Amino acid sequence: MKKAFVIIRLSTQDQLKGYGADVQWEDDILSNVPSLGLSVNETNRRVIQESATGWERTKFEAAVRESLSLYQNGQIEALLFPRVDRETRFLFGSFPLLAEIVKAGLPVYFAREKLALDPNDSESIERYLSKATQSQAYIDTMKTNTLQAKAKLVKKGILPQGTGLGLYGFNWSKKNKRRIPLDFEVKVVQKAFTMYDEGTGFFNIAKSLNEHKILTKSGSTWHPFTVRRMLTNPSYIGLTYFGKTSGSKKTKLISIEEKDWKLLPDTTPPIVSEELFYRVQEKIKRSKEIHAALPHREYLLTGHIVCAECGSPAVGACLSRKHRYYHCRSTMPTAVKGKTCNARYIRADYIEEVVWRNVREVLENPEVIVAEIKRQADEQSKLSPQGSDYEKRITKLEGKLRNYEKQERQLIALLRHREVTKDYILDEINKLKNECQSDEEELQKLKRTTEKLSHITDAEIKLNEFCERVRQNLDNATIQDKRLALEALDIRVTASTQSIDIKGIIPVEFPTSPSSTDVTTIAQTSA
Repeated sequence: MKKAFVIIRLSTQDQLKGYGADVQWEDDILSNVPSLGLSVNETNRRVIQESATGWERTKFEAAVRESLSLYQNGQIEALLFPRVDRETRFLFGSFPLLAEIVKAGLPVYFAREKLALDPNDSESIERYLSKATQSQAYIDTMKTNTLQAKAKLVKKGILPQGTGLGLYGFNWSKKNKRRIPLDFEVKVVQKAFTMYDEGTGFFNIAKSLNEHKILTKSGSTWHPFTVRRMLTNPSYIGLTYFGKTSGSKKTKLISIEEKDWKLLPDTTPPIVSEELFYRVQEKIKRSKEIHAALPHREYLLTGHIVCAECGSPAVGACLSRKHRYYHCRSTMPTAVKGKTCNARYIRADYIEEVVWRNVREVLENPEVIVAEIKRQADEQSKLSPQGSDYEKRITKLEGKLRNYEKQERQLIALLRHREVTKDYILDEINKLKNECQSDEEELQKLKRTTEKLSHITDAEIKLNEFCERVRQNLDNATIQDKRLALEALDIRVTASTQSIDIKGIIPVEFPTSPSSTDVTTIAQTSA
């Protein structure tokens, strides 16, 4: 018996149909491995969770590569999947990889069909490719059916989701299609609302929950924003809406106008009184208005200054509502971790004056930066082809990349009509895969290079224009003018109560020289 490495690809749809990982393992794998001459164990089993119409390429490739490594080390002798269907839905992503595995000598099997993907057996290749054609069409059908099914459920007032982590305070009942309260989590939710109503802020609520080792629904620690999201969720008073966003986290979430939301009144039983909920909403709104009304103090170095003690960003703070300082962010505890740095506060007026004085000297005398830009541009011009050559190469590569999938389909069509051998097809698909990857990398590199070359072309002009414009009004520069100058010179300040180190970087990058992003120390001073 050959020892086999098993990869089970599992979708939410599979689970809903009762075809979960354990079912695939028992019904497809264990019942068929004897007839395939294979043996399996739990140690060499990997389960990849996917959507019904998508696939986790990175996870799949990692599992396949792991099997190949084990094969090369003599620990397994075959790679086994429960069925052909799930595997072949993503033909142009998975087939070239499996072909590579087979050519390396590792046999690939499919348990339910009792099929071996053998490059020397044209019948096995044809059966595999026939399944692939059906599965590709299945993806489009599934997507359409999913959207239609969701719309029907919403019309009936049923939430068409609920297989994920769900809402804190509830479990999802697949049978009743509604949320079921969980006693302990309900008490946590009610306690959080009460604490805020009594004057405790988001930060201290999160801190209290973490100190009591109460975890979120996902098993992680609480953050102030997580608490805020919970306290503003109308589902806790029984108002559950569907369609507030469209898209996904993998693509892009788009907010939908409130008038288009669908209310699902019987999905979530209320666990917080409406009186308490709306009282909390009013206090959250009032707190936001109070903070907005407080004097707004600006900090010139925000985003440009780090702590000399630990390297964490330094942020602005106002003591007694009149004294401005910068302090290391790590000197303040958060809802999830305590204080980790003991750096002292730095007077904002002093450090901002020191930094601006030195930046101003550069702006009034930009010759050093201009000379460096010229030197690097001259070096680049000797090493780089003409701009038109770059554009031609980019256009050519983009055309090649668009043509790769068409070439793969043509190769498979040739195999089906027996016009070429399977070895030829496997070799050609592997070549296409490698060429495609190489061309994609070259295209991205060329695009980055052309973008940086365009910066070189006008860097000197822009810098001179910027310095001239700023020089005319240096004495009366606003904080916005000053921040613009810090951004242009990419100023980075490392500070403590003992010293200030100010560095600027030439605002142009060059792709061929590691030293092209030279950091220039503008000033070093002791506080």
